[in-house]
Amino acid sequence: MAIGQRTSVFVFLAATGLIAISAGCGDDAPANAADTSMIAQSSPAGMTPAASGGAGAASMMTTATKPPATTATGAAGAAAASGKPAQQQSPDAPAKSAAGAAAPTMTTMTTMTTMTTGAAAGAPASGAAGSSAGAAGAGATATGSTGFPNSLPTVMTTDGPGPFNGVMKVKNTPPGGWLIYPKDIGKDGIKHPLFVFGPGGGTTPDTYEQQGMHWDRYGSYGFVIYVLPMSSGDGAAMKAGLDWLIMQNDDMSSPLYQKLDTKHVCAAGHSMGSVTTFDFMPDERVTTTIHISGGSFDGMGPSHLKSDTMFLCGPDGGSDMAEPQCETDFKNSMVPTFYTKIQGSTHITSGRMGWASIIAWMLWHLAGQEEQWKKEFLEPTGQFQMGIYKSQTKGF
Repeated sequence: MAIGQRTSVFVFLAATGLIAISAGCGDDAPANAADTSMIAQSSPAGMTPAASGGAGAASMMTTATKPPATTATGAAGAAAASGKPAQQQSPDAPAKSAAGAAAPTMTTMTTMTTMTTGAAAGAPASGAAGSSAGAAGAGATATGSTGFPNSLPTVMTTDGPGPFNGVMKVKNTPPGGWLIYPKDIGKDGIKHPLFVFGPGGGTTPDTYEQQGMHWDRYGSYGFVIYVLPMSSGDGAAMKAGLDWLIMQNDDMSSPLYQKLDTKHVCAAGHSMGSVTTFDFMPDERVTTTIHISGGSFDGMGPSHLKSDTMFLCGPDGGSDMAEPQCETDFKNSMVPTFYTKIQGSTHITSGRMGWASIIAWMLWHLAGQEEQWKKEFLEPTGQFQMGIYKSQTKGF
């Protein structure tokens, strides 16, 4: 689908911790640093370890409908993307297919690290007053709702880290992105739902890693995550990632072998990653979508959706440039839709401030926890209708 002409301006000042974005995308503002002590495991022969993101500054302006793919250079490691070019080269992924390429057949994974602490330790809780990791996990019980065999533990809050203690991270997968999964994946026969995510334009999975520990937070609730190396607006890249992730469930050499719930998938993205998600739809394997500060440019994105969706933006166009597009998309949506504006957030911070709602939405739709979480989205006194959440719904 032709998304249409668009202009991106991305300025990433890693040395100062500032990001400025216009009509493009970006990442959340820095969170409290987690204990990132790691145990590095050797990579299979012939594969290149991920390059580390470094300090420094880089800026790039692109104005074109379909510019050529660019390669980020130097320690800054992020370049702006606009239009729908071929999948761009990422400093964390030196070798990968073009965005429109068919799903790769390789299943070997590289550069695995083990976090020695619990998920997202020290990261601030989102939304209402946060709770500790122990509180999030306390009283968690396994669920087995009809259609959700051996699903994730039921938790009483999503304000803090979840019950899974630590995650594994595999960088430079054959599709080029990152794989994140709980260290104790498959424990007690659990089948883990899938979460495929597109980062903001010009950013990489490492950008989110450095500024919020996103992947630890989502992984701590038991989701298996694939993050695109970069987002260009072309849904073929997201399809290739989901294809590869599902292949791991049938690969006896994969740590994910027979541990995935491939029937329950969330496709999501931030800013340009949201546009990529719209372009990826419809895909019959996807259960639900989440769009974070990323309305479609022409207002036609919702016409691709066939199942429940969540739109999340900043409070107004001044704080979040995507808010006007979010408003249009909500108006045009024909599927059950939850739309919330996070008060006090911006285009950069809306995703992190909305962590609690994003995780609860996935527990509802992917883990059979409807009784626990549906009312928190739809009832007037629900958690995600009050406080920092200014929400609307339709179609439920």
